[in-house]
Amino acid sequence: MKKVRLLHIGFPKCMSTSLQRDLFAAHPEIMFLGWGLPDTEHGWISDEISVLCEVGIRYEKVLDFKKDEAKKIFDQHLAKCEQDPAKKVACLSYESFSFTMHFDVDPVIKAGRLQYLLGENTKVLIVIRNQLDLIRSYYFECVRGGYPGYFEPFLDFNYHYQFHSIFSDLRYCQLYKHYCEVFGKENVMVLPMENIVNNAKSAIDAICHFAGVAAGDFPLQRHNDSDDRRYLQAVRWLNEKFPNNRGQSYFGWVDDEKLRAYWRQTLGTENPVAAQHNYSTRMMVYRTAKAVTSDFVNELKADYSDEWIKRLSSLYIEDNRALASQTGLNLSKLGYIV
Repeated sequence: MKKVRLLHIGFPKCMSTSLQRDLFAAHPEIMFLGWGLPDTEHGWISDEISVLCEVGIRYEKVLDFKKDEAKKIFDQHLAKCEQDPAKKVACLSYESFSFTMHFDVDPVIKAGRLQYLLGENTKVLIVIRNQLDLIRSYYFECVRGGYPGYFEPFLDFNYHYQFHSIFSDLRYCQLYKHYCEVFGKENVMVLPMENIVNNAKSAIDAICHFAGVAAGDFPLQRHNDSDDRRYLQAVRWLNEKFPNNRGQSYFGWVDDEKLRAYWRQTLGTENPVAAQHNYSTRMMVYRTAKAVTSDFVNELKADYSDEWIKRLSSLYIEDNRALASQTGLNLSKLGYIV
């Protein structure tokens, strides 16, 4: 009997970093492959896994994806887990598996690649969040990543280009049903982030039980705090003056620093000059924003108009109802659009 593989696919802004660093990387019975390992350059267990997950699974065209080579890389790490008596689970976690950014392949293609690489005995954890709260938090994250715009244009762009934006990916039941088809319904767990916030110990125990590892004391810390709206406003202002990363028109929705292993390992080259400049500009923006944030900097607003609430409710209400029906989750009680 092969040991369990635990695949955590996100969604973004659903405490992924907390789960990765404070549970998956900390649990003695879990061999954690990444993303989110705190003591490596890129958050993955090796350069090879970094290249495979950051580029192969996320971006490579179907004809370019070398699935047999990728499987050899994965199998080497899975074999180590099989041979380690202290480990019961091999865990892979990445929120980018659940949705599309600028150049990502479709999440269905990602799911097929993950099924081929991880194989049988894989359990899938999907953490969701009230869509209105998630979209607002994702906007703040995009500002931190270089986006220079206000909330209204952000909503407008993602809504009108939802055929390849995160908005269409937030129909959670669609992805849930697909993963049930690929891995089996009994192997897929949907966990609302609100349950983690309300009772972290109970939620962590439920994850451990699902994965087949011992429950324990794994307090979750906050690693990506976006509560300081004045700091975010200062960052947004600086993004206007110093375009970087998600404020660029080409490949602008990609964190360049995550591709360092790919450039080094696959292409045998240094980081592109533009990427290095992009990263250094963003670090400069962060430090400057902290230095200039004071009482005269107003808060960055991210409030929904009645019209946007109506639009987004129409977009997600039927899917949320279907998910509640299929999983038994009381999404209405948690504030979801139902």
